Amino acid sequence: MLGHGLLYFALSFATPYGNARQPIAQRCRCVAPALQQRELQLNAVLDDQRCTKLFAWISMAFAGDRRYGNLMLAFASIFGDDEEVLATYGPLVENALAQLPASDEQPMGEPVDLLEREQGSLGAMGAGQWTGQFRTRPHALLDVRGLSSVDEWVQNLPRGCRRTLAKAAKAEAAGEIRVVTRTIRGGEPSPHSSLAHFRCVVAHEVRLLAKSPDDFFDALGQAIGRYRNCVNQAGEIREYRDADGRVIAFAQEATKGRVIRGQWYYGTDQAASSYVWFHSVRELVERAIADDGVDHADLGPSGSDAFSELKQKYGFASVADWHKVADYRGPFRYEDGVIGESWAQLDPPDWLFEQGLLEQMMERVQGKV
Repeated sequence: MLGHGLLYFALSFATPYGNARQPIAQRCRCVAPALQQRELQLNAVLDDQRCTKLFAWISMAFAGDRRYGNLMLAFASIFGDDEEVLATYGPLVENALAQLPASDEQPMGEPVDLLEREQGSLGAMGAGQWTGQFRTRPHALLDVRGLSSVDEWVQNLPRGCRRTLAKAAKAEAAGEIRVVTRTIRGGEPSPHSSLAHFRCVVAHEVRLLAKSPDDFFDALGQAIGRYRNCVNQAGEIREYRDADGRVIAFAQEATKGRVIRGQWYYGTDQAASSYVWFHSVRELVERAIADDGVDHADLGPSGSDAFSELKQKYGFASVADWHKVADYRGPFRYEDGVIGESWAQLDPPDWLFEQGLLEQMMERVQGKV
């Protein structure tokens, strides 16, 4: 519980603008005359009821209902107790709640086609670096070609890492966590576009980012954007459930070329105490080793030096020029046997991976041959 936070908020209603694929926190801001600005005190406290209301609100916004285009109104209506605001916008919240399905695991995302999902995944993978558009942060890579089994990988880790992985395995053996795999298919809502999965994203971002009441609503905005991004992308999700069957975390992965990429991970506080992230990393490594078509497991960039160091303890080297190491050439591949679209026009160039070719080109440039 963080307490109270202050939010400057306009009573005039705003219309969404911008690209529909942008995070709602970026495209639903309101600019109103100064005389309409009000300062409201909001409760920077997250619970299931507020999370459900927030999910209901953004679901209406994503469905195109312009009345729900202002995220500040959502925060004021859900996390505040101003009588005028509740009287005016409370009915909007109730209407949104009435549209939710009976099950909190019912997917509610758009039926995005596979081509569009894969295109969105390319950006998240860091294709901007191998296409020369921009540089990303270093990626955490594990070369699995010299590993015969996941046990061999575990045995070479520091003692503390082995203990943590053993605790994660013990939690699974005791029935405290259970893993369900779901493939994200084109033309269907993604399996994690539900309230149950949204709770995981929100809890994860608030835990990591909301160190004070002032940070709380920024963390919620980040969570909404991240949820929107991941449910529109491709791959598989590894869904983690507790002993009661409730979703407490999910890891989203994508296989492209000769790389398995751990794309996203979001978990509740319960998942954090059950070592779920460590379990998901072990599972990722095991699948990478078992797949003859995979050379590297990629955990992507880290948001902090501490997280990079944690990944390094588990054998994942931090590589700045990761696009020259991890071979992302080739289509997306799925566990159900589906082969995705050809992205040859956006794939890394062949010369990055042809033995000796880069050196020959550099010699020609330098006039040595």
